[in-house]
Amino acid sequence: MQRGFVRFAWGVLIYNLAVIVWGAFVRATGSGAGCGQHWPLCNGQVMPRAEQVETLIEFAHRLTSGLAGLLVIGMVVWAVRAYPKGHLARRGAWLSLVMIIIEGLLGAGLVLLQLVADNSSVARAVAMSIHLVNTLLLIGIITLTAWWGQGGGALRLRGQGLVGVLLWTAIVAVALLGVSGAITALGDTLFPAASLQHGIKQDLDPYSHFLIRLRIYHPILAVVTGVYLIIVGQVVARQRPSEATKVASALLILLFVAQLAVGVINIALLVPVTVQLIHLLMADLVWVALVLLAASAFSQPLREPVRSPALPSRA
Repeated sequence: MQRGFVRFAWGVLIYNLAVIVWGAFVRATGSGAGCGQHWPLCNGQVMPRAEQVETLIEFAHRLTSGLAGLLVIGMVVWAVRAYPKGHLARRGAWLSLVMIIIEGLLGAGLVLLQLVADNSSVARAVAMSIHLVNTLLLIGIITLTAWWGQGGGALRLRGQGLVGVLLWTAIVAVALLGVSGAITALGDTLFPAASLQHGIKQDLDPYSHFLIRLRIYHPILAVVTGVYLIIVGQVVARQRPSEATKVASALLILLFVAQLAVGVINIALLVPVTVQLIHLLMADLVWVALVLLAASAFSQPLREPVRSPALPSRA
């Protein structure tokens, strides 16, 4: 195991989580159009004059995102030097580079198509959903790269039986929950409620904007997904018993319960920006824990079914 690379890869993951949170801050403060309809330049300049705070926020996000790309490139170079050809850490690093390039292109598309700031169209909701899914894939593959770097085995995706069904369903459920959360956060930003009662009334009004009407589904989906993850964590820990699986299962359940608590606080306080960011970070950590649980379970050798010895035939 290359300890230096492993520490660097986990550091790349932590940095990307910070960039994602800052991106949410850009959305929550309505600063997505801070650089105008320009990319990669900001208001047509390499170093713009930050006459507005929105420009400073958006430009800072672009700088941190660019550094994230450089760090992933560094991870690729280090993996190539540290591991032999065909090693999973190498493949993970290269795939991380592909995903972060796509991430940058999706971010550029949001700006160039003006799907930022006060835009409340269906196109923006769809684009944000695609962006969110790619972000989850990016986080997941960086997590696997670090995990492979420290000795994690190859994933056996076939023949996993009940464990495979439960984990793949959990992955899809958490991704859908993340998409619903992103859409809900966008609705909260563009159509803030004056009070909790006012917000509920908006949600139930059939004439409200579609972003408002969709908000009510996120907490429902969160509760259902939470119950399911608790079941999955316990079943997988029993079916694929190992120290790594047990730790990942406990971490997943603990993080999701904490995330639900933060979500309740977020709604009760009418989604203040700080709590929104904490809620998003918790959601990303839940995803990381789920990826580690799946990796630990899928990398274990499958047990052969126990066969009873054949009885000797009677003459």
